[in-house]
Amino acid sequence: MNFQEFSNADPVIVVHVICGLCAFIIGPIALYSNARQALHRAAGYLWVFSMILLAGTSFFIDGLKAFGRFGPIHLLSVLTLWSIFEAMRQIYQGNMILHRRIMTNLYWYGLVIAGLFNFLPGRLVNRAVLGDARADMGYVVIISGAVCLLGWHLKDRRKFLARAAVAGGRKF
Repeated sequence: MNFQEFSNADPVIVVHVICGLCAFIIGPIALYSNARQALHRAAGYLWVFSMILLAGTSFFIDGLKAFGRFGPIHLLSVLTLWSIFEAMRQIYQGNMILHRRIMTNLYWYGLVIAGLFNFLPGRLVNRAVLGDARADMGYVVIISGAVCLLGWHLKDRRKFLARAAVAGGRKF
């Protein structure tokens, strides 16, 4: 598949992919910049807007249909919209810790994992990025991404356990 074929795809799919790429690129800037800087707020609003469009356009993409027009992936879209609502509600209530946790989890577990599954052979993103000849390399991308996510999760878990141990007077 080449760019010409991708540009001739359904406009909803094109918007969906562009929003996904924008959210993927902008997410770390919003998540890991200083929360008191204007950059964090601007990147955050752009990321939220991209995620809302990403979730919204998914309702218009035909895929695995299990419940009428909708499939299991649409549950992720509903969860995404709810998570954004809840995260914004938390920040307006002043709960920055829960806001950060929701947004970080949404980025890593919602956006990145869902994005990895787009590399399954036969999917549009797989064909656009890897081409038809190397479609099976999508499994390598998925496994590599899963290993990176697992490493990030375990590193974050070790930091959490170390903080809990210090607070509880224990050493791990």
